[in-house]
Amino acid sequence: MNSPTKAWTDADLVDPHAAADKAQRVEAMFAAIADSYDLNNRLHSLGRDQAWRRAAVKCAQVRSTDVVLDVACGTGDLAMAFAHAGAVRVLGVDFTCNMLRVAQHKRPNEATTLSYHAGDAMRLPVRDASVDVVSIAFGIRNVTDPAAAMREFH
Repeated sequence: MNSPTKAWTDADLVDPHAAADKAQRVEAMFAAIADSYDLNNRLHSLGRDQAWRRAAVKCAQVRSTDVVLDVACGTGDLAMAFAHAGAVRVLGVDFTCNMLRVAQHKRPNEATTLSYHAGDAMRLPVRDASVDVVSIAFGIRNVTDPAAAMREFH
């Protein structure tokens, strides 16, 4: 039986930001694990990933008038937490369609304030100054140029 090609080798992980094809590798990796991503997060963090998200939402002090943009939203856990906290609108953005598919499947039917969109952290699909809160949980490590993403957030 042939094993799938690894997106990353040990040598690549010395400086993953140096890989010219980092975005393609990240997308391929997350596309392959999308269906098991939540279970892996829960197991590897011993459930702490959920507590970290709750703490992030609490720190953001979301108001009922806030529009929240959750970048690299993955399967949508943080975006759903912001919606549950009462934000008027929450936009989840990710560039891995398989992750967005899982997020959409998990989205509660009554969550009319929550939507998911394909997009890149370095070129967000929103107008400047159109959101009140920008979040990125664990995804900043996966962005090709984190500094460019931070400039885009600003």
